[in-house]
Amino acid sequence: MPDPAPPRPLRADPISATLAEPLAARAQAIAKGWLLVLLERAPLEAIAAIPTAEVAAEGPALCAAAARALCSDVELARLEPDGDLAPLARRVGPLAAAEGAGAVVGAVEALRACLWAAALDAGPLEPDALAPLAERLAAVAATLAATALAGAAAAPAAGEGEPAPAQDAPGVVTELPRPATDPHEGPAGAMADGELWIATLERHVEQARREGGGLALLRVELVDAERLVASAPPEERGVPYGRLAQAIRRAIRRQDLVASDHDGRAWVIAPAVGRAGAIALAERIGAGVEHGERFHGAPLAATIGFAVYGEDGEDAATLIERADGAMLAASAAGVRIGEAAPFDDVDPGRPGPRLVR
Repeated sequence: MPDPAPPRPLRADPISATLAEPLAARAQAIAKGWLLVLLERAPLEAIAAIPTAEVAAEGPALCAAAARALCSDVELARLEPDGDLAPLARRVGPLAAAEGAGAVVGAVEALRACLWAAALDAGPLEPDALAPLAERLAAVAATLAATALAGAAAAPAAGEGEPAPAQDAPGVVTELPRPATDPHEGPAGAMADGELWIATLERHVEQARREGGGLALLRVELVDAERLVASAPPEERGVPYGRLAQAIRRAIRRQDLVASDHDGRAWVIAPAVGRAGAIALAERIGAGVEHGERFHGAPLAATIGFAVYGEDGEDAATLIERADGAMLAASAAGVRIGEAAPFDDVDPGRPGPRLVR
């Protein structure tokens, strides 16, 4: 009698759709977070190899597929090596410019960490929901890694064999097949990235209003970004943006959030931070950019404007407007930091920016 087959490992059960659906709706923001992590972890000489435009085009679909797999075994099976979303899962390595199995697994782990952070940010979870979420997220990451590694092993080395199929070529995966009935289809899935990060800011404003503790919003902009990019060789045009992302990631705290709605521009949401803390955070970011590696012999620089909840405004739209105005004022004056003037410093009906340094 032949030996019995080894038992198959138990697969973590799907989590509730009420936890997974908000993650699918935030796919663009999660993809941008993944890109920032990839840029932060990459050696400086390898940053230019990361195809930022392709991550922007394909990353949201990858993040949405991973989020849907959290609450459905059917969706998880679609990401397996023989599933219809396998071509998307195989893009993990190329999107991260990962060379070798270890780098591919590292890229998947970075994506898993971004999904985990987004799930925690979506709202307080019950203690008994954390372990199932972690286990299911680990199962999704393992499936993604297996499919990505299988695709990397099957792909011919550069200059050998036939070119990869068209479906695996960069920039091709724009729309993916879906089941005839998809419970996750809906308006939220089509939200623009700007709407997503603004919705996140609104949640933090509401939390600050309810619980106190402060909240600051920073707008960070790379100085002369368009000129720097235009004068650089095509293969190096993503380097200044990557260095800005690295400086921001190194300066912020674990609980701070970063969003980017334009190349060379980022917004930082800093909970439990007042005016002094916002100035200190802006100084760290600015110094990190300026003291980083030069680009074609010239130092990079960032201009930063910030606004503080309560003193400068009590809703997301006002904080965005005040931080934006403070950044523009600082840029026009040629200084690093501008802040929105508190209501008691000026005419309450016409609050405006002032310069820090």
